[in-house]
Amino acid sequence: MDFAELYRSVFAILRIEGQNARVVGTGFVINTNPIYILTCNHVVSEVSENNNGNIVYSITKRSDNVEEFDLRQIQISFLRATQIVTAPQFDLAILKIDPNDNAEVARLLSIDNAPALQLSFDQNDRTLGGEVEWLSTAATADLTLTPRFFKGNIVTQYIVDHQYNYLDNNGQQINQVILAAKMIEVDKLFIPGSSGSPILDTASNKVIAFVHGFKSWPIGTNTEVQHPFQLVENNTSREMILKYNLPFVTSLSLGIDVRTIETFLRENNFLPIEDEE
Repeated sequence: MDFAELYRSVFAILRIEGQNARVVGTGFVINTNPIYILTCNHVVSEVSENNNGNIVYSITKRSDNVEEFDLRQIQISFLRATQIVTAPQFDLAILKIDPNDNAEVARLLSIDNAPALQLSFDQNDRTLGGEVEWLSTAATADLTLTPRFFKGNIVTQYIVDHQYNYLDNNGQQINQVILAAKMIEVDKLFIPGSSGSPILDTASNKVIAFVHGFKSWPIGTNTEVQHPFQLVENNTSREMILKYNLPFVTSLSLGIDVRTIETFLRENNFLPIEDEE
C-alpha cells in the first residue's frame, strides 16, 4: 500500500487539557459504519467516561496537501471522539467518531472518505522475515504532523505474558499484564508517537498488528540474551540465545498481533459486518 492510500485511514491522536494540546499517538480506521478508530490504551488511558472530562482526546491530521510539507503554512483540524472504549488487558482502545459532531471539521479531515483497513488473522500473512510497513502521523507533541512512512521486517513472533505501564484517569501509574499476548518484533525502531499505528503485511496489504512500543537492553562482551519466542509450525516454545562480542545497546520494536484482540473485537461488534461473517 502506498503512502497516500494508507494516510487516508490513519490519524494522529490529540490529547487536550485546557489550552494545552499535544499529539500522543496514532490510530487507524477499522470500521466506517459506525466510524471506529483503533489505538493503544496507553495513548488515551487518562480519558474520562464519554470523553468529556478535564482531558479529552480527538483525532487530527494535517488537512492541507499531504504531498508538500511547507511548515510555514499548515492547516490542522481535530475532531473529538464521542466515545472511547478502553481494554487495558490488551493495551487497546477504540475511538468512536461522529462526523455530525462537527461537519466542517469532518470534511477537512475527509473522515467520510477514510476507508477501513482490513485486519488479517491468517498466519500466512505474518511470516518471519516478512516485510511490513507502518505510518506515524507525527512524532510525540509535534503539531506540524509531518507523516512518516516506514518499512521493516518481522524478526520474531511469540506468545508471552507481556507487562506495560499506563496512567489512569486519576493520574495513577498502573502496571498491566497482557496475558498470552501474541507479539511480533520488527527490525526498525518505532519513533515516539507511533503507538497505535497499523502494521501491515506488505504482500497482502492487511493489518497484522499495531504498534505497542519498543524494548532495549545493554549488551556487554559475551553477554547472552535469552529471548522467548513461539515456533509457529509446532506451537512450542524455546529460548533463542543471542551472543554479542562488543558492548552496545540494542532495540527491537514491539507490535501486538491483532489475533490477540480478535475475540474482543468480534464480541463487541467493532469489525465491519462483512468481517463478522
